[in-house]
Amino acid sequence: MGKRRTGLTATVLIILLIVLTIAGICIGSVRITVSDIIRAIVKPDSIARNTAYIIRNLRIPRVLSAIVTGAALALCGLVFQSVFRNPMADSYVLGVSSGASFAVGLGFVLGITYVDVSLPVVAFIGSMATTLLLFAISRKNTTSLLLSGISLNFLLSALTTLTIYLSGHKADNILFWTLGSLGNSSWSRLLILSIVTCAATVLVASRANAMDLLLMDDSTAISSGLNVKSARIILLAVASVLTATVVCFTGIIGFVGLMSPHFVRLLSGPRHRRLIPLSMMMGAVILLFADIVCRFVIPPSELPIGIVTSVLGAPVFLMLLRRKRHD
Repeated sequence: MGKRRTGLTATVLIILLIVLTIAGICIGSVRITVSDIIRAIVKPDSIARNTAYIIRNLRIPRVLSAIVTGAALALCGLVFQSVFRNPMADSYVLGVSSGASFAVGLGFVLGITYVDVSLPVVAFIGSMATTLLLFAISRKNTTSLLLSGISLNFLLSALTTLTIYLSGHKADNILFWTLGSLGNSSWSRLLILSIVTCAATVLVASRANAMDLLLMDDSTAISSGLNVKSARIILLAVASVLTATVVCFTGIIGFVGLMSPHFVRLLSGPRHRRLIPLSMMMGAVILLFADIVCRFVIPPSELPIGIVTSVLGAPVFLMLLRRKRHD
């Protein structure tokens, strides 16, 4: 039964990915048809040059970036939930994304951050510092992790707002990181994000059994032969690098990492060998849908994608919080 449900879930997610991918290429300020997409890929000379350019250099990279970013955020959320043993853990909720964003904003203010040069390094430092702080807190008291993460999120968001205030003419560069957007997607950025996401996926997937054991208490995991400290450090490092990479290219996009694993657990169970690929597909579906909503609500302008994912994710977070209080 479990394999059947997993197969059915995977089939539905693949169908949704295909449908939303086509819709994501078609929807926008310029109307694109399915036949335009086919001709732009197969025979670009058969359609208007502007249309071919929009499809091949704007829409397709954006849609693929949404898929990869959604998958990456879902993987990060799954790792944080496993390491911290908390279904409400997520790089956004715990403030890890805000840590990367604040570091980038501070770098702009101090003049040490330059787009596509030192930005990834600065974002990683902020992401990793926040993660290490959360790890130190959770080792002493796991139950206080969520409140600590939310508090850190508020603090870092406030500090990011302060950097915007102090940055003057650089405010627009920093404001981007606080709202989230796929509007700057390109083939070069997609390539970097895809490489990091693929590497992170391989590393996390190779530790799927360890993630199952981490959900148990430490004594049980150790008696099963797991080096708990090493597994946590490796997984947290991978999730931090991936979070920093996503923040570099898209800014803060919240709740995707919270929603995706939760939905998949309800459908296919808690085993991480199933959770990893299905959660990543679910994350891609959620972000693709959110990106379409961004462009559809107030055309020809678009909403920041972080607003849409927060509207979708906040009810899920409240539902999980209520369930946890009743457990």
